[in-house]
Amino acid sequence: MKISLAPLQGYTDWVFRQAYEKCIGGVDEFYTPFLVLQNSGEIRTSHKREVEPFLERNNRLVPQFLGGSVEEFQFFETYFSGLGYEKMNWNLGCPFPMVTGKKKGSGLLPYPEKIKDILERGYSGKIDLSIKMRLGLEDKSEILSVLDVMKNFNIDEIIVHPRIGRQMYKGSADRDYFQQIQEGFSKIIGFNGDVETLDDFESLNAQLPNLNHVMIGRGVLKDYWLPAKIKGIEIPSADIRKKALRKMYDEIFSTYTSFLSGDTQILQKVKPFWEYFSSHFENERKVYKGIKKSGSLKKYNEAVSFAFQQNVKE
Repeated sequence: MKISLAPLQGYTDWVFRQAYEKCIGGVDEFYTPFLVLQNSGEIRTSHKREVEPFLERNNRLVPQFLGGSVEEFQFFETYFSGLGYEKMNWNLGCPFPMVTGKKKGSGLLPYPEKIKDILERGYSGKIDLSIKMRLGLEDKSEILSVLDVMKNFNIDEIIVHPRIGRQMYKGSADRDYFQQIQEGFSKIIGFNGDVETLDDFESLNAQLPNLNHVMIGRGVLKDYWLPAKIKGIEIPSADIRKKALRKMYDEIFSTYTSFLSGDTQILQKVKPFWEYFSSHFENERKVYKGIKKSGSLKKYNEAVSFAFQQNVKE
């Protein structure tokens, strides 16, 4: 079973991925938060940091992009292949209205002919292609027309989050509909959505025994050892896990402070990290509350010290 880390904007950036891999590990493949091409034809510096230089040279990093035109597709294929990547991922799943309104992300799913045109004229095969998508924007049946288009192209893998875009993250991932799609489609289909515990995975695996790829986002952020649990690897003791958490945190904080400056800029970057990181500790709410309330680096560091005085959850 391949386990990949889903891209979560603001959380799973290059700083997080490198620290996680160095201090804990267990994920087989990492996906970057999506890159976008600005109106100026440039990429933001913060987005370039995700892929330049080629930081994770073990070929387990897959750069993801958002685009709704032939030109955008061509740009990113040339850009990523030029950096040495072997695979890229096209985001057809983002559900946010400011994206879907531009016919990007899941907003492109009602237009299979446009997807076909982008693939026909935009994709040259310089680099392997995977696609992350939802069931549709308005209706889950939209995916059927899209898959009918995709079966005619050399697509390495399709990863499906079985919700429609309009749902955002409400309701439950539709495993039954995913199963119908999986059984009727010849290409490899990975599953993404609502796997946050070992029980979630075991239930999914029982229903979909032929599944060979699960993409997990928040589940990994809430429990860094979830991939190891899924693989049946023995989990370290609480003391060792606490030391690993401390090492990972120190790595992340040190990296951010190496290129950010001033209390405000640093706190804006590190405080959101604790939304999930605090879930590893007992007194989770109190830990996170202290982090959120801190208005200076001094108060923040005091809150961090309090957090690491707590026991880690079993």
